[in-house]
Amino acid sequence: MNELADSSAEFFGAVEAANGQAASELAVELLDAGTPLEKIATEVLAPAQVRVGELWEAGTWSVADEHVATAITETALSSLTRASMPLRASPSRHIAMACAQGERHSLPARMAAAVAGANGEARVTMLGALLPEEQLHRRLALGDIDVLALSCTMPTNLIGAARSVDVAHQWGVPVIAGGSAFGSSPHRARAIGADGWAADAVLLRGALPELAGRSIVIAPEVLLLDAVDAATVTRAHDRVVDAFPCLSETSHAHHARVREDLVWMARSTAAALLTNDRSIVEDLLAWQCRLLRDAVPSSVVLASARLLADTLEQQTASGAAVLRQAAATVQSAATEGP
Repeated sequence: MNELADSSAEFFGAVEAANGQAASELAVELLDAGTPLEKIATEVLAPAQVRVGELWEAGTWSVADEHVATAITETALSSLTRASMPLRASPSRHIAMACAQGERHSLPARMAAAVAGANGEARVTMLGALLPEEQLHRRLALGDIDVLALSCTMPTNLIGAARSVDVAHQWGVPVIAGGSAFGSSPHRARAIGADGWAADAVLLRGALPELAGRSIVIAPEVLLLDAVDAATVTRAHDRVVDAFPCLSETSHAHHARVREDLVWMARSTAAALLTNDRSIVEDLLAWQCRLLRDAVPSSVVLASARLLADTLEQQTASGAAVLRQAAATVQSAATEGP
């Protein structure tokens, strides 16, 4: 069993009780007892956030509950960072930690920044979430950044990540990419032009990657899918309603949700085309089937993906093919069972 499992459970108990003080005190006590900051971040704080996401997905927790929990974890991380502040005065490198363009989840980046700077060998500047392209240009233009560490949580933001990589390369700054959106191998990071991939924030303490400076040209069909227009979504929505007439009797909010799900499918397809990785769409469809299982059969979700593919056929045949193949894979996995 993980040696920090009990501490992780205790930390989540404090989060669940909305007891921010107890959560922060526990994190700092672990640090004072000799537990490395990176282990506290990855084996205590991060599992708590995973559990928070699971409770939201199950409908047990509201968005407000999730926001409170995240704020508590952020405060605990800040307490850890202050308590572990190294005395080293001359760090050997300057890391800029940024979220991919469009990425709202800053906590994983903040955890990575805390780990990267924990031994005092690196100065880490946190640039935050939703960083506009022109602002990244402006910061890197100062010329004091040795490497850009790029965090991306949602695969739909990989297009934004590719744009961030391009900005860094224009200023001669190498990029190390990390975060759940990149999966469990370097493939997606390489596909967007990143110079390195970090499965673990501790790797940011290692040797800097050489600047490859590869320029990634984002195909028009990727851009089309990433910014799918309202008319296309409406046509796909109408096809779904025609295929399942019972939906015509549902609420306005339900129809809005169907449209939202179709947008997620299109944007995930864009990311899959950009990275040549169909599993991005497969993972989304499987997640939607799990999330909606109490209200909508998985057959409806997968049929919606196919109807969206039919709608997109003339605009992007390759995108339509990815959607159909992903739906077939998810359906096959559901049929075979565990």
